[in-house]
Amino acid sequence: MPWNWLVPTAIGLFQGNENKKAAKKAKSDEDAFLEKKWAEYDMPAYEMSGDKLRADRDFIIEGINLKVANEKKFAAFKDQNNLRAYQQQLKIRTFQHEQQERLYRKSEYLYAQSVQQAQEQAAIQMQEVKQKFAFENEDRIIESIQKKGELAVTSQTGRNAVKAAQSEMYDQGRQITIMTESLISADRNTRMGLRDFLRKADAQRMLRPEAPPEPLKPLETPLHDYQLPRALQPFDFGPEPIKGVSFQQVPSSLSVLAGAASAGFSAYAAQTPGTNTTTNYGGSYIHQTPSPTWGV
Repeated sequence: MPWNWLVPTAIGLFQGNENKKAAKKAKSDEDAFLEKKWAEYDMPAYEMSGDKLRADRDFIIEGINLKVANEKKFAAFKDQNNLRAYQQQLKIRTFQHEQQERLYRKSEYLYAQSVQQAQEQAAIQMQEVKQKFAFENEDRIIESIQKKGELAVTSQTGRNAVKAAQSEMYDQGRQITIMTESLISADRNTRMGLRDFLRKADAQRMLRPEAPPEPLKPLETPLHDYQLPRALQPFDFGPEPIKGVSFQQVPSSLSVLAGAASAGFSAYAAQTPGTNTTTNYGGSYIHQTPSPTWGV
């Protein structure tokens, strides 16, 4: 009877040792693979990832600095161009104002010449009118003297002579009155014509030009504010890779002995009627319970 369970126990021990050796070899192979993977792939990949992260950050900073430099260059060109346009506008403004000043001085000169000529022409016209009436007055005086001489020759006396003298004096006074009125009317017409000419000439005068407002001085082109990437922190790189932990468990000597003893007791129970049996078929355990024997 003891041999019935000692043989399965020995076989279980042998199989347990073999399984332990196989597990150690598998574990050793797995550790070697994990060591090689960590040394040749995980760590280089981690270091290259960090290098790429640094290179990407440096590239972004370089691009931002280049953009800032280009913006400053364009802003300087724009400011210079705006300043040139501002100076050109100042020159145009000064030229136009000086031209208006020249036109105004010319207008004033022509106005003064026109007024002077009109005044001289009015004076000449009045002089001619006065001379005309002076000549007519002289003619009247000469005519009056001649009539007086004729009256003296005819020797008119008495009432007839008085009437003739009165008639002559009346006629002379009337002629003088007419010439005076004509002279006053001519002077009035001349002055009114001169005043009307001066009014029209003054209406055609240019207004004194005023300096226009200066163009606005261009402002300096504002620049954008740029934000550089923050400094890299340890958490940006993540944890360093560690050697993988093997999932192949190595059985201990105690577990091997326990397994062998369990196999021996199972074999012994299989030979004893009325006990439960657990049979291993290709790694699958089937629990069997024999039917009871009634009346045995």
